[in-house]
Amino acid sequence: MSSDENLSIQGALAETTVPDLIRSIVRSSETAILSLDAIGRSDTLFFSEGRLVNAVSTDPDMGLAETLLRSGELNIQQYDHAMERLVVARRLGGLLCELGYLAPEDLTRAVERQASAIVLNAIAYRTGSYTIEFAPSLPDGIIPLPLMTERLILDGVRRLEYWSLITRGIGRLDRMLRQVPGADTRAFQLELNDDESHVLSLLAEDPQSIEQLCARSYLSNFQTLRTIWGLLAVNLVTEAETSGADEKRAAMETEYELEAMVEKYNTVFQRIFGLAFHAIGDHVYDFMDRVVLHLSPETLPYLSGMSFINEGRVDFDQLLNNLYASGSQNHGAVVHDVLNELLYGWIYETKAEFGPAMESEIVKLAESLRR
Repeated sequence: MSSDENLSIQGALAETTVPDLIRSIVRSSETAILSLDAIGRSDTLFFSEGRLVNAVSTDPDMGLAETLLRSGELNIQQYDHAMERLVVARRLGGLLCELGYLAPEDLTRAVERQASAIVLNAIAYRTGSYTIEFAPSLPDGIIPLPLMTERLILDGVRRLEYWSLITRGIGRLDRMLRQVPGADTRAFQLELNDDESHVLSLLAEDPQSIEQLCARSYLSNFQTLRTIWGLLAVNLVTEAETSGADEKRAAMETEYELEAMVEKYNTVFQRIFGLAFHAIGDHVYDFMDRVVLHLSPETLPYLSGMSFINEGRVDFDQLLNNLYASGSQNHGAVVHDVLNELLYGWIYETKAEFGPAMESEIVKLAESLRR
């Protein structure tokens, strides 16, 4: 399948962060290519079923030889000799092995370190543009590597010194946070450092606001906020609901906002349904059944009890009941993820059933949701 047939999403990095983009792909368990472009460089991160598996960069400082030079595994004489011998069509790794500068059994580990360095460097993007291209499989020539996705995110965030990125990642200081279920087990698996373990432990019992966490932490406010963002990005902590009258008022406001969001998506779903019905008539209902097959097991419970026979529309009241029954905390984020997954299902099935021509029409409709 050629790349122009794949669903893609574009945007400006000034409106989001690379850790948040990675998190969205990881949560969706999609196979995707995340391209990041800024003046003088572009990085490409490859995901297979939600796992980060490789990364490449046009930045000359992110090359394999440069990575080995930084780590001390190549000296300057070996580096210069390899660069002199390198020809365009040849892979540098093979040349380094041929010259005896790198053992063949160490090549994969060296490429892993290079890919990890590219990811860590990419997390610091503040401006530029991004494209997420969803695909059925990785491109030819991209070898999956055993990269530690969550650990790379945490390490990348920990290295950041850009306050503008941190504030973009954490949001409001009155935001209430809590540990996710099973956080202790995952924290052990991720081998959290002392700072990360400390901040996570502050949420061991009751939810806390970000401001409260800053007051309780022995770290500086800057370090605490940066650590909180990292824990959010790897889904060790999540948003918690407020309590009392504030909770009730916020719940009412949230319901209105959620209904408006669902209606916006329903308008697009209706138009897609109309295009499909015009093309295949009553077979559109079989088509819709196949759309649902693209949804993840985590999303399906939120759509329980819905048939979509009303022109593909999501039943908001049923969705709200399912949300409350699930015990989910951040309703806005959950609904947004559910609607996006459903939209991607429509697009994927449209591409499979009708080809790229109609798919391009659907993608234009989807882009209207971003305005």
